[in-house]
Amino acid sequence: MTEMSTGRPPHYNIEYDEMLAIQICIGLRPEFAKGTPECFIQLANQCMDANPSNRPTASDIHEKLYSWWNILFGNTAKDKDELAILKAFKSADEIIPTLSTELQIYSKDKLTSKLLDFKNLSEPVNSSKVYVK
Repeated sequence: MTEMSTGRPPHYNIEYDEMLAIQICIGLRPEFAKGTPECFIQLANQCMDANPSNRPTASDIHEKLYSWWNILFGNTAKDKDELAILKAFKSADEIIPTLSTELQIYSKDKLTSKLLDFKNLSEPVNSSKVYVK
């Protein structure tokens, strides 16, 4: 969702290595572009919650996205909250074309998933191995 917001892969400017994996495990999250609707940011943050039981289900996400679609294209904005969502997404539509999506040229290996083996961690996270992409 952050890539949809920014037009760039998450953490595009940081080496995809053990240090990034550790930073993510302790709370590092990608940023959102200016003008991203707050409801979109809230849903993305729920999806990235460190506790998997706090994350929305696929059904919850589908319901939320379908609700937004109806507000935007089905002319169903009825109350002030739905009108605020409509306004936020329309405003984002105006900002998106102005955002720079230019990236440095990276080796193909940078954005390729690889196994990181953490055998010497003093406190286990959930496993001694973490996959990053």
